[in-house]
Amino acid sequence: MEQTYNLSTLAGIKHAFYNAKDFQNAERPVLMTQVHSADVLVLDEYTDTMPAVDALVTKCPNINLTVKTADCAPVLLADDIHGVIGAVHAGWKGAFQGIIENTILKMLELGANLKHIHAAIGPCLHLESFEVSDDFKALFPRTEYHFFIQKDGKECFDFLAYVKHRIRRVGIQSVEAIDIDTYTSSDYFSYRREPENPGRQYSCIQIVK
Repeated sequence: MEQTYNLSTLAGIKHAFYNAKDFQNAERPVLMTQVHSADVLVLDEYTDTMPAVDALVTKCPNINLTVKTADCAPVLLADDIHGVIGAVHAGWKGAFQGIIENTILKMLELGANLKHIHAAIGPCLHLESFEVSDDFKALFPRTEYHFFIQKDGKECFDFLAYVKHRIRRVGIQSVEAIDIDTYTSSDYFSYRREPENPGRQYSCIQIVK
């Protein structure tokens, strides 16, 4: 049985996974121009410039790190003991290139400790909705082929399990995932369901003092 944790229990950490309707409640979000990269930016002050990166890290209070998604996985990270947080836009390309590991490394450089980092994965595309081609599967090493499963005669990618794997393999054990598939839930936008007009939902995390 997988043990899960809740960022809501961490002292001094505020976070939210907003659905399509509720983002107006977010306070001064710091957004990114997300480009499906492995690039991370450390912030030491509020900015409204929307840097071209796929993850943000800070140890400064009241900077509301924000990820926008429409099938990709929003990953929120927090070490409440040392006061360091991160917000990751983890599409399959970014996850494959190491965006999660790069973000954790930046957190460690700011003083976080692997033993105290908690991770939460928000709504994203789930296994049954992530049909892929043989060419897609061939991009991955054979040691990761177990993330590809036949469903109703179709090859599907267990994206959520893959994101968990990338988090845990650096030594983080405290991992929680929200069990919502963006493709099948009408409360969330999905690029795969509506490629012409997918919209975005937002996930936020900040240190509150």
